[in-house]
Amino acid sequence: MKLIFIFLFLLASFISAQVDIVPTLKHIESGEIEEARSDFRRLNSRYPKDANVKFLDAVLTENGEEALNKYSTVYTKHPESQFADASIYRVFSYYYSLGVYNKAEKHLTQLKENYPNSPYIKAANRTLPSEDFFIQAETVAKKEIPPPVRTVTTKYKYTVQAGAFLNKTNANNLKKKFEAKGIFADTYTKEVGGSLLNIIIVGKFVDKDSAQPILDELKKDYKLNGRVVLLN
Repeated sequence: MKLIFIFLFLLASFISAQVDIVPTLKHIESGEIEEARSDFRRLNSRYPKDANVKFLDAVLTENGEEALNKYSTVYTKHPESQFADASIYRVFSYYYSLGVYNKAEKHLTQLKENYPNSPYIKAANRTLPSEDFFIQAETVAKKEIPPPVRTVTTKYKYTVQAGAFLNKTNANNLKKKFEAKGIFADTYTKEVGGSLLNIIIVGKFVDKDSAQPILDELKKDYKLNGRVVLLN
C-alpha cells in the first residue's frame, strides 16, 4: 500500500510539472530568436497543451494583438501556471503603452488581487489615470504649454495608431506599404516595464471621421484594430 501511495504521488507530481522554458527565454533575451523558435517548435510538438509552452508562443508572437490574445489564454485557462502573472503583466504593459489606461488599470488590479506576491507588481505599481482623464489632461496641457515646432501641418489634428509590434521589421514593412500608396506613416518605440513595442501611426486627418477609410483598410487587409489619436 505504501509503494502504491508513493507511485501515485510521483505520478501526480509528474503530471502537474510544467515544461521548463527558461533556457528558451534566455535565448530571446540574448536576441537569439531563431534558436528560441527552434526550441518552441520542438516543445510544442511534444507538449502542445502545456501552459508554459503557450506562454512561450505568446512571447514569440510578433503581432501585438495576437500576442495579447495568447497571453489572455494563459492566465484565464491556466491560472496556476508559473507564468500566469507574467501574462497579465504583459497585457497590462500592452494597454499601457497604447495609452488605454482604463484597461491597463483593470489588469493591474487583477494582477494584485490574484497574485499578490508577484514580482511584477513592483514593476507595474503606479497610479494610472483613466483613459478619459488622460485625454482631458492632455487637452488642458496643450492649451497651457505651446507645442514644440514640428513639421506636421497645423491643420492636421489626428492620425491612426495602427498597432504595436514586437518586431520592428514588421512595423517598418507596414509603414512602407502605406508610404508606397503616398500615405503618411511613421513608427516609434515605447518601452513599458521591459516590454519594447514598435508603434506605427498612419495618415494625417483634419477630423476623426476622415480617418475611417484607413481604419477599415487596417481591419480588412491587416486584421488590425486601429484607433484615432491626436497627431502630436
